[in-house]
Amino acid sequence: MYYDRLLTPSGHAVPLKVRSVVGIIPALAVAMIDGDALRRVMTLNKQFMGFLEGQSIGEFGKLAQTPQMRGDAGRERLLLSIAPPDRLERLLARLFDESEFLSQHGLRALSAYHRDHPYEFDVDGYRSVIGYEPAESTTPMFGGNSNWRGPLWLPLNYLIVGSLERYHRFYGDDLEVEYPTGSGQQLTLDLIADDLRDRLISLFTRDADGRRPCFGGTDRMQTDPAWKDNLIFSEYFHGDNGAAIGAFHQTGWTGLIGDVILRRRGALPTTGDVMEDLAGKARP
Repeated sequence: MYYDRLLTPSGHAVPLKVRSVVGIIPALAVAMIDGDALRRVMTLNKQFMGFLEGQSIGEFGKLAQTPQMRGDAGRERLLLSIAPPDRLERLLARLFDESEFLSQHGLRALSAYHRDHPYEFDVDGYRSVIGYEPAESTTPMFGGNSNWRGPLWLPLNYLIVGSLERYHRFYGDDLEVEYPTGSGQQLTLDLIADDLRDRLISLFTRDADGRRPCFGGTDRMQTDPAWKDNLIFSEYFHGDNGAAIGAFHQTGWTGLIGDVILRRRGALPTTGDVMEDLAGKARP
């Protein structure tokens, strides 16, 4: 995981080893650049060209020797990412663990590991405890919302799915990871992205018992003809059972489920396809 560090007045840096989805965010900054785009950059920017040429080993110099440059001549791909390949695989192993982040309906904001192992912070006389809270907060802090301490949030799930697609465009079928962690099943990142979409969609669809997880234990919403098909855009969702929590008018981010459904059904291209199409149009 990537961890925050607290710098104390004495100058001591304390890593805050909380297993939070915040520790995944650095890996979301990812883009892939193909060889044609690199050549255009080298033509337009001599300074960058000098960096790429390095010791004049091959067309792209030292860069061609890194694991973040792949492909045969004429079909090169450069990965721009904070997370190198080995670290990415370690991050994903934690993220896809059903005892930690991966739930039936998406990725939790905080690892369920902290349910039985609360993180305790005690520095210079200040003590705080962070535990897994899948629904409402157990304390009055932050107005009673647990916020990022366990529930599912559509915005982060959406960003993670998009990043997995971009990593897949670079690695292709060469990179498979265990999903879920510990299952023995190896999948490529595009298939994992699809499964995560399905889990998010399942928040709103009826299960085998005809109940929608987002309506939780509210029987009127589950069975009343006037309500059972009126879906709500909840602020966030219970980290274990998917029940809707918080404000029920969050179309600004939970409305992303519409985009998730369209892309899963092929009604919209993936972001990677869009970027590739734009790059193709930009070529002379």
